[in-house]
Amino acid sequence: MSTSRSRGATVMSVLRLLVWTVIAVALVKFAFFPTTAQAEEAVLDPTAQYGQMTVTAETGTITNSISLEGTIRSDAATTVRASGEGEVTAVYAEDGQVVAQGDPILLIQREVPGEDTVTTDAEGNTTVTPGQSQWRNAWINAPAAGTLQLTALMGQQFAIGDSLGSIQPPSFSAVATLTPDQMYRIQDVPDTATITITNGPAPFECSGLQVLTPKAGAESAGGGSTGGDASGDEGASATSILATCAIPSDQKVFPGLQVRMDLVAGEAEDVQTLPATAVEGRFQTGYVYVPGDDPSEPKKVQVKLGLSDGERVEVTDGLGEGQEVLEFVPGEQETEMQCNPMTGEGC
Repeated sequence: MSTSRSRGATVMSVLRLLVWTVIAVALVKFAFFPTTAQAEEAVLDPTAQYGQMTVTAETGTITNSISLEGTIRSDAATTVRASGEGEVTAVYAEDGQVVAQGDPILLIQREVPGEDTVTTDAEGNTTVTPGQSQWRNAWINAPAAGTLQLTALMGQQFAIGDSLGSIQPPSFSAVATLTPDQMYRIQDVPDTATITITNGPAPFECSGLQVLTPKAGAESAGGGSTGGDASGDEGASATSILATCAIPSDQKVFPGLQVRMDLVAGEAEDVQTLPATAVEGRFQTGYVYVPGDDPSEPKKVQVKLGLSDGERVEVTDGLGEGQEVLEFVPGEQETEMQCNPMTGEGC
């Protein structure tokens, strides 16, 4: 009797184990191995039409702010040039000395022979009296304030316009590079920008903001100063467009510091705005697309554009109040849908 019960218990244990094994296998298949039909249904066709996503213009405020990466540069040194020709006969300032504008630096002198005097006596004899030579003096004064870097030496000869050295001012500028497309957003150059230095002082304003375009025929970058043209930025080519502004004298900075330059190039309040994805074009004129009965043929409407903050665009004319337009410019939506961020395919 006990042997029969033992065999029955063993059979039941084996059956229970088989049932749980089947259930576990089924759960694994459902979770990780869906049927081919289910997998095909889960894949969306990027070219299919899933309805026309539309938006309407919203009234709001657009602040056209641009953030640029740049560096701190020493302002351009002023060249000291000879205003006369001759020999250096006196030096009044030493190399490395701090000078004020107008301070004497050196003296250049040139001996000019005098004109001979010819006299004739009563008997017709001619006498030539040599003229007395004169010295022409050219005092060279500092054309700007700063630290003098003197290259002229005592007794050295110079011609008019020759370089005698330079004066490095104690001032600095923030210099940042703009891309050509960013120029479309700067319709009016502001007077100031906000400078932020990592691990430096609190953000502060710099003044005299300028946008410098490259000079025609420029081929390579110049020296390490900002100067008055676009070729003075280290690390930027002569074809770079530069934004530069003066660092206040009370701010402690050093050449080469990395900075962020934030400038506000316009603000518009209570204006019609659309998402940037809905507008084709960014400067002055553009196009929006109005949905029609046929989703594949929306109506293309020209509009006039104002400011943009990169995410929304001001529409100044051409769009009716409450008018619906496609949220995405045709063609661009398809590109976004075909992009697989997991694999990078189509991006």
